Amino acid sequence: MIAVWAAVLLAAVWAAHWGAERLSAPLKKLRKQWGFSVAAGGSFLGLAAASPEMGINVTSAARDVSDIGLGAMLGLSLIHISEPTRPY
Repeated sequence: MIAVWAAVLLAAVWAAHWGAERLSAPLKKLRKQWGFSVAAGGSFLGLAAASPEMGINVTSAARDVSDIGLGAMLGLSLIHISEPTRPY
């Protein structure tokens, strides 16, 4: 059973990395088109990367199920801490 969850975790990490790679190019174009600085572009990317956590936490608060939001906040933050940063 542990092997199944390890495989699911690895698939989720891979999917998050794949999605972030696909999302960075459109956000870079949007930043250049609107004339924002690199710091503002990084803020857009941070908001896009954090949107799943925000959605889970908002849903958890609306349904009054605090365990889901707490687990999502702690678990997904560990993935973001271990993810290497890239220059834009």
